[in-house]
Amino acid sequence: MESKRTHFKMYKIGRRWAFDCAVILTLGSTAVAAQADETTSSTASTTSSVVDQASDQSSSDVSSSGSKAASQDEQQSNDQGTETTGAKKTTVKANAQGSETDTEQSHDSAADASSNESSVNEHSTKENSASQNSAKGSNTTGDEAKAQSTTQGEPVKSSSKPTTKAAKVAAMTTQLATPKSENSAVKDGGNVEDDYPDLHNLLGISSQFHIFAREAELNAHTNGNVAVETLIGNVNFGTNITEELLDKDISYIQNITNIANSSFVSKGNKRVNKVIFGKDIEIDVSNPNRPKVNGEYIDHLLAEEVYQDKNGNVYIDFDKEFAKLEKLSGSLSAINPHVNYNNSDFEDMNNRVIDVTDLEPDEDGHIIINLSADVLANSTPLTIKGLSADKDGHTVIINVDTEGNQDYHVNSQIKVIYDDGTERNNKETEDFGDNHLLWNFYDSTASDKLATGTISVDRPFQGSVLAPKAEIVANQNLDGNIIADKVVVNAETHRWDLQDNVDNKKDPDDFDKPVHPSIDVEMPNIEEPEGPEEPGEPEEPEGPEEPGEPEEPEVPEVPTAPVDVEEPDEETDGNTDEVIDEIEEEVEEELEAGNVTEDTVDELEDLFDLIEEEAVSDQIEDESNLLTLIDEAIKVAQAQHNTALVKQLTTLRAKVATALAQAKGQQLPQTGEATTQWLTLAGFGLASSLAVAAYGLRRHRVTE
Repeated sequence: MESKRTHFKMYKIGRRWAFDCAVILTLGSTAVAAQADETTSSTASTTSSVVDQASDQSSSDVSSSGSKAASQDEQQSNDQGTETTGAKKTTVKANAQGSETDTEQSHDSAADASSNESSVNEHSTKENSASQNSAKGSNTTGDEAKAQSTTQGEPVKSSSKPTTKAAKVAAMTTQLATPKSENSAVKDGGNVEDDYPDLHNLLGISSQFHIFAREAELNAHTNGNVAVETLIGNVNFGTNITEELLDKDISYIQNITNIANSSFVSKGNKRVNKVIFGKDIEIDVSNPNRPKVNGEYIDHLLAEEVYQDKNGNVYIDFDKEFAKLEKLSGSLSAINPHVNYNNSDFEDMNNRVIDVTDLEPDEDGHIIINLSADVLANSTPLTIKGLSADKDGHTVIINVDTEGNQDYHVNSQIKVIYDDGTERNNKETEDFGDNHLLWNFYDSTASDKLATGTISVDRPFQGSVLAPKAEIVANQNLDGNIIADKVVVNAETHRWDLQDNVDNKKDPDDFDKPVHPSIDVEMPNIEEPEGPEEPGEPEEPEGPEEPGEPEEPEVPEVPTAPVDVEEPDEETDGNTDEVIDEIEEEVEEELEAGNVTEDTVDELEDLFDLIEEEAVSDQIEDESNLLTLIDEAIKVAQAQHNTALVKQLTTLRAKVATALAQAKGQQLPQTGEATTQWLTLAGFGLASSLAVAAYGLRRHRVTE
C-alpha cells in the first residue's frame, strides 16, 4: 500500500512539473520571438541556423536525461527496499517513462512555438535538471515530496538567465548585428598619392605595380608587386631582390579569396615592404615577425610592414583609376600613328622587325605605331629595334587592334634590341630604366575603342600591357606592367615598370634651343670698320696727329693690359689644372664604386667653380667633361633611388650646360648674373679689338 502511495505522489509531481515547464517555455518563446523581430533578416537567418543545431542537441539531452532519471528512480527504489515484484517494477518504470514522454512533448510544442529561437536551448537545459530532481523525488516521503516540489520552483524563476549555449547564440547575434570595428593595432595605409607624390608617367599610378587589376588569379610565380581589388593568390608573389635598387616594395590588396603564406619578399638591407589590405580583411599582428592575414600566417612580412584601409578611406580608388585608364587606352588608339603595319608588310616572315631608330617622337616624346590583329597572331617572332636604353628615352606605344575578337591570342614572341645594339631577354630585375615599350590593346569595332574578352599571351612577351576592360592570360613569360580588368598568371611573369618621359620639356637640353645671335657673329661686325680706312683720305688732316701725340698711352700698352691680366692666370693655371684633375679623379672613383653622396655633389660644384675661373677656350673642354661626370652621377643616384641627389645634380647640370653654351657662343645668358658676365666679356673683347685696330692704323701712318 505504501508503495502505491509513493507511485501516486510521483505521478502527481510529474504532471505538475510538465505543466509548469510548458507554460514557462511558451512565455520564453514569445519573448524571443519579439526580440527576433528587431534583428536584420541576415542575422535572423544565421541565428536560426545556429539555434537549430542547439535545439537538436537539446532534444537529445532531454531524451537521454529522461532515461537517466528513470534509471535513477528504479535504482533508488530498489535501494530503499521497495517491493521488487515484476508488476511493481513495471509500474515504476512506466511512471518514469511517462515523465520522459511528457518532457519530450512539452519541448517539441515549445520549440515549434518559438521558431527555433535561443530560449529553446535555455529551457531545455532547465528541463533536464527538473527531470532529474523529479525522479529523485519519487523515493521520498509525502513531506519530502512537498518540499521537493517547492524547491523545483526556484530554478524555474531563475530560468530567465541565459545558459551557456543560449549565451553563445545571443553573443553571435549581437556580433553579427554590430558593424566590424577597426583594428587599432594595424596602421592606416593612407593614399597611394602619399607614396608617389610626383609621378610623370603616362600610366599614372598603375605604372608602379607589376599587376594592376580588379581581379588577379596567380597560378605561377609572380615576380612583382600587385594592386588588385580581389586577389586569388594560389602562389607567392613580390619583387625579388636582385640588385636591391628599390627602397620599398608596395602592394595593395582590397579583398582576398586566397593568399599563399609564402607571398611577398622579405625585406633586404636597404629595402622594406609596405602592404596595404582592405578594411574587411582580418589581420592579426600580435606576432611581430609573422602577421596573420585571414587566418593565414604570412612568412615574409613583418607586422610593422602591414597596413590597412581605415576611416572609410581606400589606398586606391579602382573605379577612378580604371576610368582614367580606359580613357587613356581609347585616346592612344585615336592618335595618328607614325606608321601602320599589317602582317603582309614584312618582307621576311621569319625575320619581322619594326625599327624605330629613325622615327621622330611627337611633342610628348612618344612614337606611335599601329598593328593590325594579324601581326601578333602570327607565330614567328617580332623584334622591336632601336628602343632607347636610357631612362629618359622616348616611349614607343604600339596599338594592337583586336578587331572584335573576343578570344585573341598573341602567338608572336617579342624581342627587344636597343639603340646601342644590345639585346634584352625575359628576366628578373629591379632596373626598370630601359622599359620604354607600351602595348595598348584596343578594338576598332567597339564604340569606345576598348578591347574586351580574353587576350592570351602564348609566347614570351616584353613590354607593358594596357587592356583596362579585357582579361589578360599570361601563358608564357611576360615582362612589364600588366594592366587589365582581370589578370590570370599561368607562367612566370616579371616586373618591369614603364619609364615614360612625359616631362621631357623640362630637360636641361632645352636651354640650347633659343640661340643664334652669338658673339662670334658680332665680333666680325665690329672689326669691319678697318676696311673704309684703306682709302687713306684722312691723310689731309694730318694736323690731328698732333693732338694725337698722347701716344703716351702708346699702343704697346693696350696689349700690355691683357698680357698683365693673363700672366697671373698662367701662374695659377698649373695649380688650377691640378686641382681640377684631382677632383675629377675622386668623382670618377666614386662613380665606379656606384656610390653618389652629398660630398659628390659638392665636389662637382667646386669643379664647376674652378672651371669658370679658366680662360674661355679651356672652359669648353672642361665643362664638356664635367657634363659627362654629372650625367653618370645622375644615373647612379637614380639607381640608388635618391631623388634629392637627382634633383641637385639636375640643377647643377642645367647650370653647366648654360655655361658651356655661353663658352661656345651658342646661347645668350639666362640670368642677370650671367648677363653681366657676358657683357663684361663682350666689352673686354670689343675694347681689345678697337685697341688692336688703332695700333695697326698708327703703325700704317708711321710707315707712310
